[in-house]
Amino acid sequence: IRLIGAFNHLHIFCDPDPDPKSTFKERQRLFDNVKGWGDYDKKKLSKGGRIYLRSDKSLELTTEIQKKFGIESARVSPNELMQAMLKARTDLMWFGGIGTYIKSCNESHSDVGDKSNDSIRINARDLKARVLGEGANLAITQLGRIEFAQQGGKVNADFIDNSGGVNSSDVEVNIKILLADVMRQKKHNMTLPKRNKLLEKMTEEVAQIVLYNNYQQAQGISLMEMQATQNLPKQERYIEMLEREEGLDRELEGLPSDEAIEELKKNGKGLTRPELSIIQAYSKISYSRALLDSDIPELDEVEDRWLFEYFPKPLRKKYESEIKNHRLRREIIATSIAMGVINRMGPAFIEDMASKTGATYAEITKAYIIVRESFDLRSLWKKIEELDNTVPAEVQLRAMKDITNMVRRETLWFLTRLGRPPEIKKDYEQFSSGVKELNRKLDKVVPDDIKLAIEQRKTANLTDGLPEDLAHQIALIPTLGAACDIIRISRDCETDIGHTARVYYGLNSHFHLNWMRKQARFMEAHHRWSDEALNSLIEQLYQCQALLTAKLLEDMKVSGKKPGRNTIDEWLSMQGGQMEQIRPFFASMRKSGSLDIPMLVIAVQRLQNLYNG
Repeated sequence: IRLIGAFNHLHIFCDPDPDPKSTFKERQRLFDNVKGWGDYDKKKLSKGGRIYLRSDKSLELTTEIQKKFGIESARVSPNELMQAMLKARTDLMWFGGIGTYIKSCNESHSDVGDKSNDSIRINARDLKARVLGEGANLAITQLGRIEFAQQGGKVNADFIDNSGGVNSSDVEVNIKILLADVMRQKKHNMTLPKRNKLLEKMTEEVAQIVLYNNYQQAQGISLMEMQATQNLPKQERYIEMLEREEGLDRELEGLPSDEAIEELKKNGKGLTRPELSIIQAYSKISYSRALLDSDIPELDEVEDRWLFEYFPKPLRKKYESEIKNHRLRREIIATSIAMGVINRMGPAFIEDMASKTGATYAEITKAYIIVRESFDLRSLWKKIEELDNTVPAEVQLRAMKDITNMVRRETLWFLTRLGRPPEIKKDYEQFSSGVKELNRKLDKVVPDDIKLAIEQRKTANLTDGLPEDLAHQIALIPTLGAACDIIRISRDCETDIGHTARVYYGLNSHFHLNWMRKQARFMEAHHRWSDEALNSLIEQLYQCQALLTAKLLEDMKVSGKKPGRNTIDEWLSMQGGQMEQIRPFFASMRKSGSLDIPMLVIAVQRLQNLYNG
C-alpha cells in the first residue's frame, strides 16, 4: 500500500510519493506500540511529505502536496487540505473513524446530521477515488454511495464492509455458550484457564471462518451486480414483496421508486452495489426467519455442513454432543443456510422459486441442497475461488454465473418434476451417482453441434486463464443441466444412462430446442406477464424434450428394436403423418431466423402432439 494521505482528530498525514516497504514497517511500528501520526518517523516521508496538526489555523503546503492533491494555494486551512484529500485521485479511499464525510448532491448538510464535519464534507460526484471502503459506520450516506456507484465507482454499504467484526462477535459468543455447557460437565475437566487457552488457540481459525463468510457475501454482491440489468424485474417484484411483508421503507433505505425503476429499465441499467447490499441483507433476515419456522433446522442432513462447520475444528469431534445440543442450534443452522443460499443464488431466488412452484421455503431449501450435493458444487466453487489474483475476477464470476443458472434449473426440476416433495437423503442417493456417470460420458454421447459448443466454451475458458480441467468442467455445466431429466428417464425406462443421454441430446439437435430456448431468453419482455410467459415456454420446451425422450425409448422397447445411433431417425419414421405436419413448421421457423411468443406456443403444441400421439 502506498498511503498518500490520512487524517484523524489530531493530525493530517501527507506523503506524496511513499516507499511501500519502509512506510509499511513504520506504520506497523506505530500500530504495535499504539502510537499516533505524531510519533511517525519523518525521515520515512517522501520528498515534500508533512504531518500537520489539525489545531493549526493555517498550513504551509509543499509543492509536492499541492500537486498531489490539486491545490493551487500554498497556504490553506486544515479543513481545506482535508477536503482536497477527499477529492484526491486514488485507487482506494478508506474510512475507519467516526463522521460522515460524503453525501449526495441532492442532500443538504442538515440532512446528514453530522454538523462537526459540514466544513469538510463533499458530494459523491466530486470523488475521484476508484473504490470506497467503510470500516466505520455511515462514513458516506446511502444516497452518496448510490451517486458514487452510478458514476462508476466501486462501493458496497458500511454494514457489508465492516461486517467482519459483527460476525466475529457472533462466532465468539456461540463458542463461549458451547464451552460453558462443556465446563458444566465434569467428564471434560474444562476449567476457565483451559477454556481461555483453547479460545486463544482457535483465534486464527475463527478469523479464517469469519473472513470466508464475508468473502462469500461480497462475492454474492458482485454476482448480483454482474446480472443487475437482466434481474431488475425480479428484484422489483422482490422489493414490492419486502414492502408488503417485511415492512421495507424504500425512501429510508435509499431504494428507487417504481418510477425510478422504470427509468432504469428504459436506460438498460440495474441497481447499484449499495442498493443490492440492502436487498441482500433483507433477504437473509427474511429467509432465516422462515427457516426457523420450518423443519429444516431439525434435519440430520444439515448438521455436518450448516452446524458443525460453523465451529472451529478443535471443537467438532471432541464436543460433538454439546454442539448438537447447543441452545442456539436452530438459529445457527437457519442463519448459516440463509447466508449460503443467498450469497450463491441471489436475494430473489427463494421468493422466485416459491412464486413459480407454490413450494414452501423449506421444500425449496431441500431441493437446493440436493442439487448442491449431487453435483458436488462445493468443490467446483472452491476451485474457482482458488483462482483469486490469478485470473480476472470477471472470469471467476462468469463461471459462478453458469453454475447459478444450472442450480436454478435443477432446483426447479426437483420442485416441479419429481412428483413429490424433495427428500435430501433419498434424492441425493438416487441422483448423485447418475450425475457422476453422466459427467464422465457426456463428451461421448452428445451430437456434433453440442460437442462443438462445449469445445468452444472450453476454448474461451482456457483463453480466460482457467486451468484445463476446470475449463472443461465449466464448459459442460450448461449441458449437464439436463442431468435430472436424463437420470429419471433412464431409471423409469430401464435404459443405459449413456443411451438415454444420446437420445435426449439428439432430439435437442433435431428440433433445434436449444436455439428456441436461446431465442426466448433474448426476447424483450415489455411487462411482467410477457416475462412470465417466456419463462414458462422455456420450461415447457425442456419438458417436451424429456417426454419425447421417454416416449421414444418406450416405443422402441415395445417394438423390440435395440438402441443404436439411428434410433431417433427410426422412431421419427414410425410417426408417419404427424412428422409430415411438424417438419415444414420447424423448417420454416428455423429459416425465419427469429421467433416470437406465438411461434414458440405453436412449437410447444406440435411437440406435445408428437409425444401424446
